[in-house]
This record gives sequence, structure tokens and C-alpha cells, in this order.
Amino acid sequence: MENVGYILLDRSRVLDGEGREEEVLCLSIRGMRFGVRTSEMRELLEGGAQARVERLRRNWRFYLDGIEGMAELSRSGKAVNIELFATERYTISLRAMRAVLSGESRYAMVAEVPGDRARIPARRGQATYQLRIPVAASPAP
Repeated sequence: MENVGYILLDRSRVLDGEGREEEVLCLSIRGMRFGVRTSEMRELLEGGAQARVERLRRNWRFYLDGIEGMAELSRSGKAVNIELFATERYTISLRAMRAVLSGESRYAMVAEVPGDRARIPARRGQATYQLRIPVAASPAP
């Protein structure tokens, strides 16, 4: 497995979609930044189902801008697996993740899970996340 990024607890507060402040873990993978709510990650480590991985954007301050993937415990219970909707899979050691949340460590390394899934090249610069839906033109009267 190859280290491709890190997850960092810097106690930063960002705005969610409804304008409320949330504390997030900053997830950096191949130069792209994501946020995982610390409350959801704590619930996940206590036996919860999943935590959302959301886009982290900056305007006049950082805000969460839509779900990009999900985080869940591995089957063995020794890691947190992150699956982005763009068919990319990553893992973080459970011990390292607990150390970050408890404050013993400032960050934990993120490794790419090798597999047969199609790799999407890393996006550079500002990506647009617009969904284009083709619309059939109606005939002119």
C-alpha cells in the first residue's frame, strides 16, 4: 500500500450546508481536501455505521460542499476504510485514527487500497462538481 495523504485534527470549524459551525477532521488525499465531521468519526469508532466524507471549499471561510464518499470500519476492525464515489478506496489504521481523535497525535497517514478498480487521474486545480443532464429540445411551434 502506498501513502497518498493524511488526516489531520486541527480543531478547525467550518460551515455546513445549513450555516451551522462543525468541527471537522481535514482529509488530504493527492492534493484534494475533504472534511469528515469529528462527531461522526467518533460515532463510527464507537460502533456506528458510517461517516460522511465531504468536499471542503473555501470562500470567505471553509465550508462543507456535498458528500464525496463514506468512511466505515473494516471487516477486521483494525482500520477505517474510506471509499470515494469516484471509485477510489483508502484506509487509515484504527490505532492511528484513535490517536488523532484523542489528541495523542496530530495526524495519521492515509494509504491507498490496491485493487482492480479503475483509477481516475488526480484532479488538478479547481474542479467543478456540476452534473450535466441532457435535455431534449422541444420542436418549435
